[in-house]
Amino acid sequence: MQQIGPRVGMRLIHMTHTEHRGSDTYHHYRIQTAWADRPPEGVRTGSLRCATCGEMVGFRLRSRARAKARRGLWLAIGLIAAAALAVLIVITARMISSGSGGESRTLVPAALAVVALIPSVILLPGEDGVSLTRLRGNGPHAFKPMKIRAAWSKPAATDRPVRAEIVFHDSDPPAP
Repeated sequence: MQQIGPRVGMRLIHMTHTEHRGSDTYHHYRIQTAWADRPPEGVRTGSLRCATCGEMVGFRLRSRARAKARRGLWLAIGLIAAAALAVLIVITARMISSGSGGESRTLVPAALAVVALIPSVILLPGEDGVSLTRLRGNGPHAFKPMKIRAAWSKPAATDRPVRAEIVFHDSDPPAP
């Protein structure tokens, strides 16, 4: 997990193409890093020009406090889901060993705990307080790897050395 400091390196990912080789799929992307100062409090919105295609990509930049709170939320969701899953596994094991036929009653809560656990485990390490302004319709752009597993298995893409063009949609926030 990275530190959440007063400046953030926003990593804009542009997926260039997808390649299929037999049963394997390779996602090729370019990454650019743009450094920005966090707002002293709250959220600030802006746009970053993609060095690959030239399109302006909207983003939200959270203050240190909000980014840490958001990371804490994902951690809490993960811990609660893991604890719930462990409790439900114990309850199911006891029901099975006692011979009562009610083990199906714990399957739905266990499935919900797993559903809550998976996103928290994936999103917690990458939470840095930067996100897209729109969840859909961003084309090939993201600030987190679009294909998490591919990014973990093929981290060969490197940052492009370009000067980032950032435009904020609001005026400069007041200094604390």
